[in-house]
Amino acid sequence: MHDLRGLDWGDPRRGDLLVLNTSPRLALTHPDVPAGYARALRAYRYGPAAAKVDFALDGPIPWANPDVARAPTVHLGGTREEVWASENAVARGTVGKRPYVLAVQPSVLDDTRAPAGKAVLWTYIHVPAGSELDATELVTAQVERFAPGFRDRVRESHAVPASAREMLNPAELGGDIFGGAFTMLQAVRRPVVSRAPWRTPMRGVYLASASTPPGPGVTGMPGWLAARTALRDAGLPHTLPDLF
Repeated sequence: MHDLRGLDWGDPRRGDLLVLNTSPRLALTHPDVPAGYARALRAYRYGPAAAKVDFALDGPIPWANPDVARAPTVHLGGTREEVWASENAVARGTVGKRPYVLAVQPSVLDDTRAPAGKAVLWTYIHVPAGSELDATELVTAQVERFAPGFRDRVRESHAVPASAREMLNPAELGGDIFGGAFTMLQAVRRPVVSRAPWRTPMRGVYLASASTPPGPGVTGMPGWLAARTALRDAGLPHTLPDLF
């Protein structure tokens, strides 16, 4: 859904609410968006993107350090200097030969994710916004550095370039998975400077995505704070004991 005008979300005069876990740009399609608020949302900047690669494996990943096999999430960056070089390359609009890779091995915690004796791995690397790069070989080579023999375990792989991520999730503009560039300025202006940035000027409309404080991360806090704001505005109980 790329246009609120095509969405039946009730009647705010009756107390119906619209809570958007999306890019703030979707709010620009609201028929009553004020001009000043629209300018602020258009000025909100988006950052680098992510290119994803999923792997189906013939067996567990042959990590050189066996302790890594017990970690559901693995950060593959090499030395501090290599991580800096990788991220600085993305900031310059390129991708380094040894990118920082975030890898998740779900089979560590859930053996139903793959047939017995097999494994799955999903990964992503940072890339410039809108990049069409297929990261399969870069990721494979980086994992192989720390798990010799990984390449031979790969049965199938599936790549999703940054340029395609917005089709899967309209909130990921240009493939940005963080809901907007997380700069010093946009840590405060997220997406506008306000004591309650989850509340929009449109009646009954709230923002609840990583584009609002406290920003990106697997916390659920933007949605939690948006919900509390909406309940407070409606005059309903909104403290933790009240909700639970």
